[in-house]
Amino acid sequence: MAEPQESSNAGASDARSEAMPAVRRVAHFLGMIVVGAVIPAAVAAALVGALGVSALFTGVLWGALGAKLGGTRRMAYVAPVVGIVAGLGAYTAYGWWWAVLLAAVGLLSGVGFRFGWFPVMLMAPFAATLVTPTSSASDAVIFGTVVAVGAGYGIIIVRRFGAPPVVDGDHYSWPVTAVIALMFGGVMGAAAILGVALGWSEPYWVPEPVLILVMYLLLGRRERIREKAVGTACGAAAAALVASVALPAWALTALALLAFLGALMQRKTYWRMYGLYTFALVLYSAAPDDVAFVAEQRGFQFLAGIGLLALGLLAVHAIADQLARRYPQPELAPVAAT
Repeated sequence: MAEPQESSNAGASDARSEAMPAVRRVAHFLGMIVVGAVIPAAVAAALVGALGVSALFTGVLWGALGAKLGGTRRMAYVAPVVGIVAGLGAYTAYGWWWAVLLAAVGLLSGVGFRFGWFPVMLMAPFAATLVTPTSSASDAVIFGTVVAVGAGYGIIIVRRFGAPPVVDGDHYSWPVTAVIALMFGGVMGAAAILGVALGWSEPYWVPEPVLILVMYLLLGRRERIREKAVGTACGAAAAALVASVALPAWALTALALLAFLGALMQRKTYWRMYGLYTFALVLYSAAPDDVAFVAEQRGFQFLAGIGLLALGLLAVHAIADQLARRYPQPELAPVAAT
């Protein structure tokens, strides 16, 4: 007679044991948000205000991304460089010296292909491109310093989730590396020059797709170039079509939110995801009367960046293939954790 009760107790115990890991995961996630975002943001806001909060989150993003792509130890070496170029980018944004900075940082990071460090050094162009403009040198120093601190914090966070100390990238001979570095610096500089020359208030949207697509190329996803171009064109065209309806501001915001949530659910279909993202970005950032103008501008900016990268890749392949035959890639020894 006692067997049914024992079976029931065992089932309840199994259910509780299965529920506990889920509870721990939720608690761990909430704790990560508090420790990784809420507390640092509060400290940064108290010390240096809103500029510090923006710099902190920017630094955490680049530190975490760089540590995942190139390893935590290598990113720790690059974090000070990220802080320096972020400060310079904040001070020069978005003028001609900013375009010179992007060309120089692109060239410098391209040299990383000689040593297998390009994935982690890619964070320097990211940091110089996407910045919060400052009006004084002291604010730029604060921004760069907090970005460097945030990068260190991002490294600690991803290390907690098992990121390796070293992820070695591709190694190329010096002639091939020189071609790649010159191409990358030239494309970054040309993208920035285009945005500055046309007087856009947010010219960073031209080099942004270059950086995103280069990151995808490192991950072996070359098809993203075509998919990003298709998604950009569809998203901008859809936003321009919505502009013809003349919806109120609250409706545009609601549509942007729905499109952004839809983009998050389209991770397996990249062109659709980026189309929804472009659509949401245009609707959210534009005033009701300027949606068509912003859609045209964003679409042209994204496609211009993609086109510049495609031209750069064609030039690299034409030159580097010949150089690779003349200067073969060296046989690599096992990489030590450095």
